[in-house]
Amino acid sequence: MKIKFNRFKSAAAAFLLVSVLLTLFSCTVDSPEDSSAAEISTVVEESVYTLPEKDLGGAVIKFVVPDSTYAYYESFDIYADETGHGLINDTVYERNMVIQEKYNCKIEEEKMANISQYMLQMVNAGDETNNVYMPMLNDAVRIIPDNVMLDLTQIENLALDMPWWDQNLKSDLSMAGKLYFATGDISTLDNDCTMVMFFNKKLIRDYELENPYTLVENNEWTLDKVYTMSKVGTISNGDDVWDNKDKYGLHVAFNAPHSFYFGSGGSLASIDDSGNINIGLKNETNITKLMKVFEVSYAHDVVTNKTSGCNTFEAICEMFMNDQIIFTTFALIDIKQFKEKEGFEFGILPYPLYDSSQKNYYNFISTSLVPVITIPRTCPNPEDTALVVEAMAYYSMDTLTKAYYDVTLKHRDLQDKESGAMLDIIFASRVYDLGYIYNWGGIGMLIENMNSRNSENIVSEFEAIETAVQAAINETLDSLDFLN
Repeated sequence: MKIKFNRFKSAAAAFLLVSVLLTLFSCTVDSPEDSSAAEISTVVEESVYTLPEKDLGGAVIKFVVPDSTYAYYESFDIYADETGHGLINDTVYERNMVIQEKYNCKIEEEKMANISQYMLQMVNAGDETNNVYMPMLNDAVRIIPDNVMLDLTQIENLALDMPWWDQNLKSDLSMAGKLYFATGDISTLDNDCTMVMFFNKKLIRDYELENPYTLVENNEWTLDKVYTMSKVGTISNGDDVWDNKDKYGLHVAFNAPHSFYFGSGGSLASIDDSGNINIGLKNETNITKLMKVFEVSYAHDVVTNKTSGCNTFEAICEMFMNDQIIFTTFALIDIKQFKEKEGFEFGILPYPLYDSSQKNYYNFISTSLVPVITIPRTCPNPEDTALVVEAMAYYSMDTLTKAYYDVTLKHRDLQDKESGAMLDIIFASRVYDLGYIYNWGGIGMLIENMNSRNSENIVSEFEAIETAVQAAINETLDSLDFLN
């Protein structure tokens, strides 16, 4: 969850008034407690937070971050070597300048692919060059047993319970009291990887459909409502072949059944207050929800990547912008595909509720492309590194997050204030799922694999892997007990 501290009117003001950042502040908290409101905010009491003071003597704090191998998901939020290359770049540059001056240090980065494997290689060789590695989250969990990462909860100067760190990640992914990775305001890619729905405004008007924004506000944006509305826009061109020449109300991407399921409040695996890992697919309520998801996803009048001529992301984007699809299911970063088309009107929505009795919206994060902060065992100065990392996350709340969220999204990419309000709901209600991230015994990919085959036999499919799932969970818990 991102929390926006409203102390400045602009990022530039934040840097000019650094001293104010270290005094009293007030903030608003995005919260999923009342999802019926378009703007979800709760006032938090004034509090005092002061970053520790220390002269690091010119130390280099080096990050290893994702490179262009990941296309849109290349890191641009940790380092910038000069200004004049766009708002995000300039904000990162100025944030780092403030921190480098404050702590007498130098922030550097190296970009590369497959960071988790590089981290294994470097740490096992005893290399102390890199202070922070930022592997993708799903890769990071796979190297926990290799004991190359420090437990962040045990490092001085990291205030992981503060709002500039993602509290949903902390609560959803901490196990055995340990946490080896974190994200929050220090990075924007977790925002980009949040799964959302887009809709074509022209088609909503043409078909005289209900206003999706109003449905969200009234807790009536449900899975049944989505399908009912979409059927109005599913129209054959008359050649008896459903393909990219027809019109559809709903597009279900290959990973959308996951998102519908999590949006319905379902889970693959979660940890309870006692530290036990519960497998969600043993729950009858979750099974019922997933069956409904499959019913919608496999409907003959829904367009998917299995539909003739519609098997690529580019093909679906073209159809959406060509007024052939009302609702699409993509990641937030895919907004870049739509905003460039002149005159194209679109809006953004959270994933639907299972039914109107569900209190909160939930929006899944595709964590396979979310880089996370990790500190290696070979870091020669973990407390000093943590000091810089903490300051970067802290300052990013009023600078990087503001640039990304308030300006880039709300004021530039989106075409109406209602979509901005939808983002408030979406970012406040994001979920991380242990089963998806760890993929114990194949459970993380089970729904996606079933979707590829149009299989609905969830009980038998899960029973086929249940023993492997439990064994993998036990192995993870055993490794956590052994480490540190």
